[in-house]
Amino acid sequence: MERTYKNIGLFFVAIFAIVFLGFFKTYFGLFPTFTKVTTIQHIHGLLFVLWFLMLIVQPVLIKKRKYKWHRVIGKVSYFLVPLIVISIFFIAKELYETAPITQAKKIATLYIPFYQIVDFVTLYLLAIYYKKKISYHLRYMIATSLAVYGAALKRFFTNFLGVTGLNGFLYTFIITDLILLGFILYDRKHGKDNKPYVVSLIILLVSQFGFYYLRNTDLWQTICGKFVELFYS
Repeated sequence: MERTYKNIGLFFVAIFAIVFLGFFKTYFGLFPTFTKVTTIQHIHGLLFVLWFLMLIVQPVLIKKRKYKWHRVIGKVSYFLVPLIVISIFFIAKELYETAPITQAKKIATLYIPFYQIVDFVTLYLLAIYYKKKISYHLRYMIATSLAVYGAALKRFFTNFLGVTGLNGFLYTFIITDLILLGFILYDRKHGKDNKPYVVSLIILLVSQFGFYYLRNTDLWQTICGKFVELFYS
């Protein structure tokens, strides 16, 4: 592990803390009764807890030179990631079926979980592709956490700071981009290759652009509408 990233596990702990706080009122804080929580929401929550625990544990194993266990847990992710994607798919389906809004707004809203799937899977696959180039692998795994924590951060703004409407998404996008920009500058300062962060930032920016300029277009309504007919009807 690079010396400059020896404490990166603390970053993952911080991200998980945001996830915990963001979903406290609607999930974690409902323990032990979990009133009105559905089965798919339980599965979805468990899978993401496992994902973030993996992110926290992996750098610790590297730091302690437990490379064998690091590889074993890494292989577990080959099964965990598809399950996470499937859970997001069904969470989106559940929200689509229950949201008290118009059909057009439902289809526009589906852009959010769908772009999170695309970003998360793309960054994860890049991390796996570069698993033998540790510096790139580490940076892309860091980026995966930023691809999926946005829903929690947005809820944190809404539930704890009273931010409503599109501002919650805007602040989430800004903070996420600033975190990646911070990592880019951090690597530059220490003479490290920051290409993975640059690529990650571009991927997230494209999705953020689509949030404002794609999801309400006829193109998205048509494409996503066909998807809904095939899989959600």
